[in-house]
Amino acid sequence: MKKNSIKLFTLAAVVVCCMSANAAKPKFPLLPTAPYDTIIDGQKVALYTIKKGKVAAQIINYGGFVVGLYAPDKNGEYANLVTHYDDIHQYMRYNMGMVGPALGRYANRIANGKFTLDGKEYNITKNSGQHTLHGGAKGFDHTAWKVVKAKKDKLILSCVLPDGLDGFPGTLTTTLTYSITKDGGLQISYEATTDKATVVNLSNHTYFNLDGVGNGDIMDHELYINAAFITETDRSNIPTGDLGMVDGSPYDFQKPVRIGDRQYSPAPPQPGQGGGRGGFGGGFGGFGGQVPEGMVRNYDNNFCLIHEQQGKVEKVATLYSPKSGRFMEVWNNHPGLQVYTGARTAIALESQMYPDSPNHDFFPSTTLRPGEKYQHTVIYKLSVK
Repeated sequence: MKKNSIKLFTLAAVVVCCMSANAAKPKFPLLPTAPYDTIIDGQKVALYTIKKGKVAAQIINYGGFVVGLYAPDKNGEYANLVTHYDDIHQYMRYNMGMVGPALGRYANRIANGKFTLDGKEYNITKNSGQHTLHGGAKGFDHTAWKVVKAKKDKLILSCVLPDGLDGFPGTLTTTLTYSITKDGGLQISYEATTDKATVVNLSNHTYFNLDGVGNGDIMDHELYINAAFITETDRSNIPTGDLGMVDGSPYDFQKPVRIGDRQYSPAPPQPGQGGGRGGFGGGFGGFGGQVPEGMVRNYDNNFCLIHEQQGKVEKVATLYSPKSGRFMEVWNNHPGLQVYTGARTAIALESQMYPDSPNHDFFPSTTLRPGEKYQHTVIYKLSVK
């Protein structure tokens, strides 16, 4: 009788443990893979899922787009935290929309589509008025990347941009790694080499809404950025070469600040006046009216980050939603963070070098030479509080 009691107790314990394990297993609301399957430039394109613990991400190897990022809120509920399109055909038509591609070979802007390197002037593709934006007509975001390795918690991609593409010198060979860290972060890492002196600035343009895409805007999100200066720009968002102090200005996020306290937020556009695809309001309507003093219409600015040790991956920014309780830390090893709030439905926090650096001698250098290795890491670490 005693032996039977022990067996029953052991069986009950096993059942309870199994039930607890199943209850704790995250139920990620993953996007279906079929709408993203195709062949582009002879390369198979698919939607890949990586996950570890309570965080998962979905990436397509066309453009390196982050299509999904999932983490629990304070009640343990999951949602997709990044803007996205619903199928690969929308990504193929992408033209600087509110979705999250890999950016290169030069993220952000280069003034007047030209720069001088080692005494030679290079004229590059102008795709933003008179300027070059995010690498020209065919950068990382319009490239089918080769899948080097796809593991449960890591996806490694590679691509080669040929010498002369969009006017840039040098064959740029890049390895891009997405991984989920043990402490709940989406880590994006680049390594790149060249066979000729060139300029390199690689980034990622994912847009975040910590309440979940489609669940309102980000005006109640609280933002902190460890930066005392921004790069000042002209009306076309080209750096003037001067740095502006953020103290006491709408750009002062040296302590956590509600974004809506700094950004003008008029009534949203009515149905039919704009809106985006893929389940998010990506339109740019609703910006009319006079901006109150001490506020901005929206953010599209490079913040000059403070690092204790140059080149070390350090925490440089945080984003928090009181509504969902989700808290995101941004860690990187680059000197700039481009903050873009678009249509107020989501926010991009782009780790990068400074925009237009090739045309400003005292900006951190973006020159890469043969024999050197470009390395860039950014981590978007998710938790709740």
